Amino acid sequence: MKIFKHIGLFCVLLSGLIVVSCSPKNALPVSNPAKVKPLNDEQQLRKQLYFSEAMRFFELRDWEAADALFRKTIEIDAGCDACFYKLGTMYFHSGLAPEALSLSESAVRLDSSNFWYRVQLAQLYTATRQYPKAIEAYRHLLAMRPTSQELYFDLSTLYLRTNELDSALAVLNLAEQKVGYSEPVAGTRFEILSAQDKTNEVVAELERLVREFPEARYYTLLGEQYLNMQRDSLSLQMFQQALTLESNYMPALFGESEHYRRQSDFDTFFEKIYNLCGNANVEKRYKVEYLSAIMEIPQFSQTFSPKFDTVFSYLRAPADTLSEPLYAAFLMQTGKRDSAEVVLKNNVLNNREKKEAWHQFLVLEYYLEKWDTLSLYTEEAHIVFPQEVDFMTLKAIALWQIKKESEAIIWLEKALPLAENTPQKVQIYSFLGDLYHTQNNSEKSYENYEKVLAIDSANIVVLNNYAYYLSEENKQLDKAYAMSKQAIEAEPNNATYLDTFGWILFKMGKAIEAKAIFRQAMIYGGKESAVILDHYGDVLNELGERDTAIVYWEMSVQKEANPAVSAKIKNTK
Repeated sequence: MKIFKHIGLFCVLLSGLIVVSCSPKNALPVSNPAKVKPLNDEQQLRKQLYFSEAMRFFELRDWEAADALFRKTIEIDAGCDACFYKLGTMYFHSGLAPEALSLSESAVRLDSSNFWYRVQLAQLYTATRQYPKAIEAYRHLLAMRPTSQELYFDLSTLYLRTNELDSALAVLNLAEQKVGYSEPVAGTRFEILSAQDKTNEVVAELERLVREFPEARYYTLLGEQYLNMQRDSLSLQMFQQALTLESNYMPALFGESEHYRRQSDFDTFFEKIYNLCGNANVEKRYKVEYLSAIMEIPQFSQTFSPKFDTVFSYLRAPADTLSEPLYAAFLMQTGKRDSAEVVLKNNVLNNREKKEAWHQFLVLEYYLEKWDTLSLYTEEAHIVFPQEVDFMTLKAIALWQIKKESEAIIWLEKALPLAENTPQKVQIYSFLGDLYHTQNNSEKSYENYEKVLAIDSANIVVLNNYAYYLSEENKQLDKAYAMSKQAIEAEPNNATYLDTFGWILFKMGKAIEAKAIFRQAMIYGGKESAVILDHYGDVLNELGERDTAIVYWEMSVQKEANPAVSAKIKNTK
């Protein structure tokens, strides 16, 4: 039952002697201490009856009835601070924090000395993200109860939310003075000092922690700090001490292994890794995360390829969707592309209903540019996951690459209604724009580009492509100029975008300005593109620099044979 809807009942109090309507009111009651008046005996009795019955419904969590009765009590006694407090509690628990805040403020106005009223008010300031007021409220609470450790933590958390790290530390230091050294205080202080990169203070805090609370977690954290400081013997001692306390403590196992790797003691390192990967008490996802980090340095896995083969023999027992992608990545790093493909293909066969397995295999096929097999398997994936837009998009990419643009368009048009988020829609509209252009359907191409720009006006890829295609058709050159200019302002060192802008200037009859842009494009990689070299040659030829134009055309032909460019060279000589 939702709170504060129509109740449609009558609350019977004291065996039917008093009957009140319980229809809730829309407006929240607001306290006004100046209007609080003494009650006569009859009013006191009625207030007591209504309040008692309201509390009964409150305890039963029939908050609609309790709401009506608390309000009725306030009508009799505008100074019923407990009524405002309980109403605030109900609204707070119902997810109506702003309404609860108004009621809680009323309770505190009526009785500013009540600790629990102020606790609720502080919590509501926090819930409504009024952090300065919340900080002030907690400071007032600490003045009332200076030995409450929980209040210190709440206040330090508020300072963390406002990124006032020094203030948060000051509160924790005060907590230690008032309450004494405790694990929660020290642990939180360690986190703050770490965020501030205060290495020496972090180490001092951890050294104190392991003395006071000798746990595997703290020994490991200290070991990691020593390791980063190249205090190698001390780091190893800490990891081994942690493992003495908890022989299968995962972070310490990894820390010990990492110590030997950094010491270039690779025999011991791999021995530890073999044991770790074969340890059934360590979750596989942690093993995979650690090995993934190591394999970010391809030379390492390539140098120790036989040893990594052994590592994966442990890790893959049994093979699953966690270990197989990493094993495939290792095979790719060591030049065994066909084997990597087989691993991920088998992973799909063994986990046909797992989307991630399909995604890993299909992305590999994309990377390997195996367009025929990508087209085949994306269709199979679509049968299993008919609503998966990414698989349909990959299918369209494969079809595009094998020159089946019409079929690619059909798949994208089918995917579009299924796109659940803006990035997917932008990707599909952009792709459709490119595909329709390959079919010489400028109207549909530009229609899709416009849809992209309606969603993302700063999409520089579409701005560039749209502008270039307009220039090729000698249409709307002013619009093309504006879009291309926006693209190069976003990426001034992109040779492709510079080429588009320079080409538009050339089409607008501004060859001198175009030359300056193309010279900039040459600096940022334009010499690697046959198209850009050809365009630059055209600009130079227009300016009468024919010999230099021929040089750039010849460079273009060397990059990519083009009869039209060859003809320009022949006709100009």
